[in-house]
This record gives sequence, structure tokens and C-alpha cells, in this order.
Amino acid sequence: MAFPRVFKIGIPVAIIAIAVAAAAILRATRPEIVSEPPQERVWPVETMQVRVGAQQPDWTLYGQVLAGREVELRPLVAGSVVGVGAQYRDGGVVAKGDLLVQVDPFDYRSFLDEANAQLAEARARRGEIEADVEGARNLLVHDKTQAAIRRRDVQRREKLRGSGAGSVKTLDDAKTALSENEQRITDRRRAIETGKARLGQQDAIIDRLEVTVRRAGRDLENARLTAPFDGFLVDADAELGKQLGVGDRVARLIDARRLEVRFHIGNTRFSRLRTGVGFKGRVVRVYWQGRDGAEPLQAVIERESSEIDTASGGVDLIARLSGLDAKSALRPGAFVRIVMPGRLYETVVRLPESALHHNDTVYLIEGDRLKSVAVTFVARVDADVLVRGGLKDGQIVATSRFPEIGPGVKVSTP
Repeated sequence: MAFPRVFKIGIPVAIIAIAVAAAAILRATRPEIVSEPPQERVWPVETMQVRVGAQQPDWTLYGQVLAGREVELRPLVAGSVVGVGAQYRDGGVVAKGDLLVQVDPFDYRSFLDEANAQLAEARARRGEIEADVEGARNLLVHDKTQAAIRRRDVQRREKLRGSGAGSVKTLDDAKTALSENEQRITDRRRAIETGKARLGQQDAIIDRLEVTVRRAGRDLENARLTAPFDGFLVDADAELGKQLGVGDRVARLIDARRLEVRFHIGNTRFSRLRTGVGFKGRVVRVYWQGRDGAEPLQAVIERESSEIDTASGGVDLIARLSGLDAKSALRPGAFVRIVMPGRLYETVVRLPESALHHNDTVYLIEGDRLKSVAVTFVARVDADVLVRGGLKDGQIVATSRFPEIGPGVKVSTP
């Protein structure tokens, strides 16, 4: 029984001994590893060349097209609509002088004819009064001549009476005839003055009737409502047979040549615009998506809004579009993109935002190493920045970012 017990103990011991021996052999025969010194990491970076100069970055803004001049068209006379223009409809394009609505002119033409007849009658009456005055003047001259003759006759008869050759009755008859003649002179003069007064009254009547004629003529003209300028019609709702009253709206007309763009600008940018030459008169480019592939429209900033936006602290600017006419497809309400030249910066460098570190440092590449250069941040332009100082034309700036960036770091360029 002793042999099985030894066997049970000896086998495990033998296995352990074999494993230890195998491990010793493997350790003794393993290859020796030669340690190498750590290699310096090379960082790949993007670069750009420095260009020092003036920069006037564009600002991209968005706004809406508005009507610079818009009028409500209303008839100045009442009546029934008997005609409308060929372009009288919503969206119709009309030129200055085109017919929009024709009100029945019968009554107004009748008033004009009647006023002209009354004026002709008044002028004829004036001619009659003027003829009476002229006749009175001619008779006055004749009466004065007769009076001179009779006065000499009285003087002659007085001499004859003094010499005893004439009678008293003959002298009295001569004096009576002279008195009657002088009375006629007085009547002629009074008739002339009365005629002059009647001429003045008749002139006033004529003036009043001339005003009536002009008013009637204007009413007749106003029965034909025409476009005061080139433009687009909106809300045209008059139809044949419709009864219009004075002041009833028949359409709105938007001036095709006076469209404006209204866009908002923040307080910071507006403050920059106010420096130097200011914002009035600046030319901006206007892009409308309905003009794909076409040249941008030009607009000139004319004024600012009368109120400051309380939320942004900025204001709305209004620019007048140029080069438009009634054939243009642009209409009020269109959403547009505005590109406006911003402030001019002298002697600056424009870099990608990724090239600026801590808002005051950029890294130049000299050989294959980085060198830090201190700069002054000037402005931010979209995804770029403008900096000044410490940089010269032709230098190469690293525009990539990585965690270990710093002076002396080894880099590689494409």
C-alpha cells in the first residue's frame, strides 16, 4: 500500500519541477532587447504667407425691399366707372400717363359747356357796357363842343344887350340852351362813371366764371384717372359700372424706380460706420435670390431709422436701389442679402482665426520649428481675424492648432 501513496505525491512534484526547469531554460535563451532613445514628435501644420496691407472687410447683412414711394389712387370726382386701362389689375405695370379708371364724363362735360356759355354771355355783356361807355365819351366830347358854342353865343348876346341891340328874351333863351347843354355834360360824365363801375362788376363776374370754367375743366380731366408715375399696381378693385365716390380708393401704385432696402446693423458696427466719412453715401451690393447668376444690384445708403432698437442697440439703415425700372422683376417684400464695405484698416494682416492664440500670439515657422510672435488683435472678420504688429511680408504663419503647440516645437508643412 506504500507504493500508491508515493506515486500520488511524486507525480505532482515531478510536474512542478519540469515546469520550473522549462521556465529557467526559456529565461536563459530569450533574446536581449536593446533600448532606443525616445524620438521627438513632428506635428503636421497648415500654413499661410503673411501679407501686410490695408484691409476693408465686407459685412454681410440681410434685409427687405421696401417701396420708397407709394401712393393711394383715389378719384377726385364721383360717378360710374365706364372704362378701365389695359394694365389696370393687381400686379399691372403702368407707365406715367396710362389710363387707370375712366369715370362717366357726361355730367362734367355738360358743366363745362354750361360754364363756357355763361362766360361767353358775360364777356358779351361786358362788350355792351364798354360800348355804352365809349358812346358816352363821344357824346361828352360833342356836348362840350356845343357848350363852348353856346357860351360864346351868350357872351355875344350880352354885348348886344348892353348896346341896346338885343332883347332880354333872346339872351335868356341863349342862357337856357347853355344850361341845358351843361346838364347833358354832367349826365354824360355820370354815365361814363356808372359804366366804369358796371365794367368792374362785369369783370368780377367774368373772373368768377373763368374760375368756374377751370374748375369744370379740371373735374372733366379728373374723370380720367391716370398713373402719376411708372410703377406697379396693387389692390386694383374698380370694375365697369361700379359707382365711385370722391376719395374711394381704386388702387395703390408703387414707384418702380424708387425701391429701397431696409436692413439692421448692430450697435458696434454702427459705431464703426460713424467714424471717418460716416455711413451716408456708402455704396452696398444687394443680392436677390431671384437673380441667380446676375450682377448684384447697387444701392446707396441714404438715412437711418428714427428709432434705436432696444433689444440690439442698433439701428435700421435705408439704402436706395439704383438701375431699376418698371421692367425689373424685384418687388417690395423681397428678402435680400446686402454686402457692405466695412471700416478700412491700415497695415494689418488677415489670418484665419485658428492662427491666433490667446488673442495676442501667432507662431511663425523658421526652418522646421515654431517661433512665437506677439501681435495686437484689431478686429474679427467672419472666420478670420485682423492683427497688427510683429509680422512682416513673406513670413510663414502656422494656421493649425494642436495641444502641444508652443515655441520650439518641431513641425512639418505640406
